[in-house]
Amino acid sequence: MVAQMEGPAAAKKYVSDYLAADIPTRLMNYRNTLLVDDSILPNPVKYLTYEPFVLDNWPTIITLVESTRNMERVDYTANHDPVYDVTYGMRTYAWVRAVGPDVVTLARDHMTTVVRESLLDGPALRLAGASPINPVGVNAEVKIDEGSITEDFSDLTTLKGERFLAASYLSYELNLYETVVRANSGVMLTSVVNESLMEKVPNAPTFLQVSGGNAQVSLTWRASTYDGGGTNIISGYVIQISTDSGTTWVTVIADTTSTTPYYVVPSLANGTSYQFRVAALNADGTGAYSSASQKVIPSA
Repeated sequence: MVAQMEGPAAAKKYVSDYLAADIPTRLMNYRNTLLVDDSILPNPVKYLTYEPFVLDNWPTIITLVESTRNMERVDYTANHDPVYDVTYGMRTYAWVRAVGPDVVTLARDHMTTVVRESLLDGPALRLAGASPINPVGVNAEVKIDEGSITEDFSDLTTLKGERFLAASYLSYELNLYETVVRANSGVMLTSVVNESLMEKVPNAPTFLQVSGGNAQVSLTWRASTYDGGGTNIISGYVIQISTDSGTTWVTVIADTTSTTPYYVVPSLANGTSYQFRVAALNADGTGAYSSASQKVIPSA
């Protein structure tokens, strides 16, 4: 399995590492079978195992990820991390340089054959990620066969003198099972619920609006969204009043005895500026107060 979901970078590295390990041996087998020299297939002794892979002066082999085409959750690990089957659209390029158009074309075609056969070797590809911990390797599969693989060739490019550059690329799909490893948010010290740490009174009402009348003010608000939990219910509201811009507050209505978010405060002085705030009540006490209202002046 891939240790964590790294996306296209993991797919690219997987194929690149596989080709770096597989192609030298495959090249030697082709050379011995076909009895060809360096002008047709390069000597793998000159193969460098970093990307882009360069065999002497040619070819250069590089793998790219075109897109992430599908992602499907298929399982969970023992640690409950989700496992995804991810399909990547891939391309592997091979560039060849040589003197003469016929030579570079022949070399490109032979190298393309080697790369295609390497990618079509499903058992070898699946074992590419094998380790002492995971001897079966990564569960990966190139979902193509010889009749469906896409193979394209570029036009010849003239370099200095009679040297030419030719390229090919193979398009295919690669499936990897990838695990999304989630970091721990913290350490649970105890599973015992400490009720003393739980808020048991309602939260604050919101959107308190006021409207002045003759010696009275009408209040409306949005009810508390939390009643204190458990068996608690909101039984009414307490209303406080301030005449010094909220510096001091006095309870003007101790309990409305109603859950309706509306109340008319009577017996006020016309021409005096007031502010109000409201809090919900339950069996455990008084909840948080709302923000102070706008100033309002009753008038006849």
